[in-house]
Amino acid sequence: MRKALVADDDPAILRLVSRWIAEAGYEVRSCSNFEAARRALDDWRPDILVSDVRLGDFNGLQLVIHAKADNPSLAAVVVTGYDDPVLRKDSLAAGAAYLVKPLKLDDLLAAIDGQ
Repeated sequence: MRKALVADDDPAILRLVSRWIAEAGYEVRSCSNFEAARRALDDWRPDILVSDVRLGDFNGLQLVIHAKADNPSLAAVVVTGYDDPVLRKDSLAAGAAYLVKPLKLDDLLAAIDGQ
């Protein structure tokens, strides 16, 4: 079974996205902050990372860059509540799909599968 890590500081979004991905057949771990997500990336080595941009004092894109440095084949998706062209460009350059909230299940699964 493929493993997915979901990182978001909004508990409702974290539960929703985690549930969607689990229902799609993935083993899911959820983290509500950058530090926990980074530890999970290092210890658990997921196949997929879905991260909110804002994770407390850190940027979820930093999490993607850290994860991709250790595991270049990791599928990564960055989600945000604000469509920012610079952040979109930076996400794509880091190898992550970029989605704007509110999320739709089909868009999320397509972004994961497209990685």
